[in-house]
Amino acid sequence: MPGSFYGRLFPKNSVNFFHSSYSLHWISKVPKGLVTEGGLNEGNICIAKKSPPSVFNEYFEQFKNDFTVFLRSRAEELVPHGSVVLTIRGSTNSHEPLSIFECLGLKINDMVLEGLIEKKNLDSFNIPYYEPTMEELMELIEAEGSFRLQDLQVFKHDWDSFIKEADSGLDKKARAGIFSTHIRSVVVPFLVSHFGEGVMEDLFRRFEKDVLDYMEKEKCQSIDMVLSLTKEY
Repeated sequence: MPGSFYGRLFPKNSVNFFHSSYSLHWISKVPKGLVTEGGLNEGNICIAKKSPPSVFNEYFEQFKNDFTVFLRSRAEELVPHGSVVLTIRGSTNSHEPLSIFECLGLKINDMVLEGLIEKKNLDSFNIPYYEPTMEELMELIEAEGSFRLQDLQVFKHDWDSFIKEADSGLDKKARAGIFSTHIRSVVVPFLVSHFGEGVMEDLFRRFEKDVLDYMEKEKCQSIDMVLSLTKEY
């Protein structure tokens, strides 16, 4: 079905069950307040440890608006007492989520310092991505009012755990290569349109070299949240 899930897709009262898998942490657009001259989130491409509080506020407001529209749209499309299951990437602290993209941003910073990427290009780029906390999701679901939360489960794992589970014999270097390719396939369309194709090989070579060391040093984990909701009416 073509169209954005941040809005209506189906006729009213026509769907029994929805499942959204690893989609809702991608917000509909870069928050408007970040698209400023000079860059409100200077030196970062996402919410990072060095981001000012105003950056978190901009991202959260965009996520809140998008998630509320998503819930309201699905409520209109569901039959009475229909169900929704959401799988979403989250965080324990959305002010400092220790995102994979913070690590990628550090590599872009290195290339800026070496004169390979212009600083203004870094400062004007932000990924439309927000990892909510469990508490934020629960509050937004309650505030929107269309759904009753039936269950919420949280799963924590290393960034490369899916690779180790698939092949426990791979060494760290091999896992880093697979992980880098995985992340590259997700974000390259964003990056190429802003920074150009020419820096991609160098950027992801650097990312591959350092990403798992960064994960271990910062004790980073992916946090997956699975929510089961039922329409209230």
